Amino acid sequence: MVAILFLPAFLILTFRPDVLDPKQPRPTMQSFKFGYLIKTGSLYERFNWHDSAIAKFQEAEQYAGQMTGADTQYESAQRVRYLLAQSYLAEGRSNEAEKTYGRIVQSGMDAGDAFRSQNQCDKAVPRYHDAERYSQKLTATKFASLQAARQNLAQCLSATNQNTELEQVDLDMIQTMQDSENPDRLKIGNTYIGVAFVRSHLQNWAGAQEALLQALDAFDDTTRQFSGRYDPENRALQAKSSRDVATWYLAVAYLNEGKADLALSTAESAYRIYSQPPVTQGILMQLILVGQKAASAQRDQEQIELWQQRLNDLTGTALEPATPMAVRIPDH
Repeated sequence: MVAILFLPAFLILTFRPDVLDPKQPRPTMQSFKFGYLIKTGSLYERFNWHDSAIAKFQEAEQYAGQMTGADTQYESAQRVRYLLAQSYLAEGRSNEAEKTYGRIVQSGMDAGDAFRSQNQCDKAVPRYHDAERYSQKLTATKFASLQAARQNLAQCLSATNQNTELEQVDLDMIQTMQDSENPDRLKIGNTYIGVAFVRSHLQNWAGAQEALLQALDAFDDTTRQFSGRYDPENRALQAKSSRDVATWYLAVAYLNEGKADLALSTAESAYRIYSQPPVTQGILMQLILVGQKAASAQRDQEQIELWQQRLNDLTGTALEPATPMAVRIPDH
């Protein structure tokens, strides 16, 4: 009696969930067929009938594109592609599995890009997460796919101020680059600057300092690598420019960490760099504020007067000493 009652209820839940739960949408013919193919393919897979399961999943993938609503189409397609890839692997067809995972990754990237182009980063983030997760199942294109997904994910996390998660994504990108056959030290250094920027937003100034010191090491490595060598992309020059930025940011980090002596000496180094033409007034103004605050903390009257004179020279007017203000790593 129990079996007789159970079977019809199971069938209803499978094919007409709206009957027992009015909140569930009534299935269309496409969704009915899709669900049937998924369940049949999964049953075949359970009995290790991989070829039969693959055929059902391939058919289901075609129906996924006919589902109602873009989100439903996306989620259905990604679900069946994952099942299809698993069946390919079980059958020893690794090339087909690789291509299927590639479709999952590309679909995630395309969906994320579409949302991002409409300034809907909150919806793009989970799509890029899908691309990142399944990129790790690739072999030949794993590195490029993984880093591309993380790069786009980082942009959306930054736009939505999800700084804790953004920090981890940046660190994951760095680790992947460091583990690669030929680590790009210039790109690693620039990503460390990004980590410092995020940590400044999180008020983690010790962490920002650590990241900036790592960035400086990476830029120095790049300069040494291309010193006296053919450098058509001007990577040594790029490394110098990025190193100058990291030095400027480091002065800010030291100040906010309460290391006035290091802030003062680092601000001096950065000032000498950025006071050379062409001068960017905003950068010099921030460095002067760092120098003034660090000199005041050190109670170094000579340095206080030096930085005040630099402020006067910059503005062309003798001004009152600058009012202490919060100095932080600027957006970049």
